[in-house]
Amino acid sequence: MAMLSSKPLNRFQTREELSTAIRDRESRRYHLWRTAIFAIIIGSLTFNFFLAFANTNLFGITDSYVILVELILIASTLALALDRKAAPLTILAVFLGYMVFILAMRSELDLKAVRDILIPLAFYFAGKKLRRIEDADQIVFISAYIVVGVGLFEFLFLDTFTRFVNIFDYYVARGTLNPDDALIEGSNLFISATRFEGRNFFPFLGNTRASSVFLEPVTMGNFGAFLCLWALFRHGMKNRFLLFVLAFMVILLGDARFGMYVCVAFFLVMPFYRLVPRIIWWFTPFTLILALAIYGTATDQLTWEDNFAGRFYLSSQLLLELDTEMLFGISPEQVFLEDSGYAATLAQIGLVGVLALWTLFVFAPAGRPEGHKFKVLAIVFISLMMIVSNSFYSIKLAALFWFCAGAADGWRHDPAPRFRAG
Repeated sequence: MAMLSSKPLNRFQTREELSTAIRDRESRRYHLWRTAIFAIIIGSLTFNFFLAFANTNLFGITDSYVILVELILIASTLALALDRKAAPLTILAVFLGYMVFILAMRSELDLKAVRDILIPLAFYFAGKKLRRIEDADQIVFISAYIVVGVGLFEFLFLDTFTRFVNIFDYYVARGTLNPDDALIEGSNLFISATRFEGRNFFPFLGNTRASSVFLEPVTMGNFGAFLCLWALFRHGMKNRFLLFVLAFMVILLGDARFGMYVCVAFFLVMPFYRLVPRIIWWFTPFTLILALAIYGTATDQLTWEDNFAGRFYLSSQLLLELDTEMLFGISPEQVFLEDSGYAATLAQIGLVGVLALWTLFVFAPAGRPEGHKFKVLAIVFISLMMIVSNSFYSIKLAALFWFCAGAADGWRHDPAPRFRAG
């Protein structure tokens, strides 16, 4: 990076001038770095929206466009996150080596599994480089304003919105849906964007669920739950109440009942987060996996319904499909497990990788006691979301979440150490 002070540092006459010049240079480098990482996070949040706009109005999109954009975003984040510190480089190298090992035992190269590891590592290490937790607040609010703004426009002017952003055609173009998957003939929305049985919240608003820049309402609801998590975590944050309002606006626009359940769970665990040992929190997802397995073997239910109990049942059945090879991520068979985050994660990353990554996250040291509060809320967030879907790995939400997770762990009482851009 070029010298940002007005003259070389060795030309200053006094120690005070030299110290001021160094601080000024590092401050400018940090602000440039922060602007770049914020742009990447906003790009991760919105790129599907802009690709859908391009597919509707400019040129045809394929899955290659999506893959290319994600690669650029992840590579750019790694370039901004990694420096000469040994720990991040070692962790990254070990897990990439591990993934090469298990992927070599499969019949097809599953780059999605590699991406699912790179996203949390890249954005977590980037978040740890933040100097001030208020910078994380800023990107959370910026993201919330974007999501709510686009969501309100979609909800209030749906015909105009879909005229320029045909969501269904975009997902068909990228290979996620088939043309005959539409539940409503001629619909331009994602297949889960309509509540045929009526909305859960404020039925007078109609049956359409807004999805904003996410283009599908599942991530919309998860994003609303994350905003609630951050508002609970940041007790002394400026405009904290406003973030709660934005969180519940997102949940209501997306009619996200599961997102609301997760928010309720946050409030339930808050009084006890200091009392429960960290090892118990570490066991939380594995306790849920055990509960799913027991329920799946004991129940006589034959079909599932579109509610939390039905999702729990479906997740249990998918989990029971795992054989030993799938459990360790080395099965050559490709089975659809996306409706169960736990089953899909084990099949993609393997039990060894899951245990290692989860342990690193749960026991990663935090700079302040408040970091433990975020950790507990994050454990609840991840553990519950993995029951119903694999959508947590989507960079649309994962980029912001893991960036904030790194910021929470990196938050310190003492002044920030000298910044390294790379």
